[in-house]
Amino acid sequence: MPAPGAATPFRRILAAVDGSEHGLQAARAAGQLARALGGRLTLLTVYHAPSPALGEPNYSTALNEALADARETIARARQAVVQTGGPEPETEWLGGVAAETIIPAARDGGYDLIVVGTRGRGRIEAALLGSVSSAVAARAGLPVLVVGDGA
Repeated sequence: MPAPGAATPFRRILAAVDGSEHGLQAARAAGQLARALGGRLTLLTVYHAPSPALGEPNYSTALNEALADARETIARARQAVVQTGGPEPETEWLGGVAAETIIPAARDGGYDLIVVGTRGRGRIEAALLGSVSSAVAARAGLPVLVVGDGA
């Protein structure tokens, strides 16, 4: 742990959460890291934005459901951080596709570290299906901490 007031490389941490237990593990780990380093933590969730082509009232209904799910995801992740002694996080939710939204949010927000969870897929399954954590780690251009099972 750095000395009080010492500079650390990870002052601004972005934890991407998706409502899964793996996402909550990532939030907890990010909170513990932010506390240990004296850093700031932001929790981000990405929701699937419905197409306006759905028309009304279907579009509004789908959007309201997506936003409600995003708020619930953030609330659960915030609670996980605070319960493990982490700092009070900032929160954000954005519509889009996970990896393609997380990466620019991290860059544009000036974050030093991205924390994501992994579902623990085997190499073959991950290669066939892809994964958000793999895509973020490969393309972010900044440090990424991938939190696995048992974190």
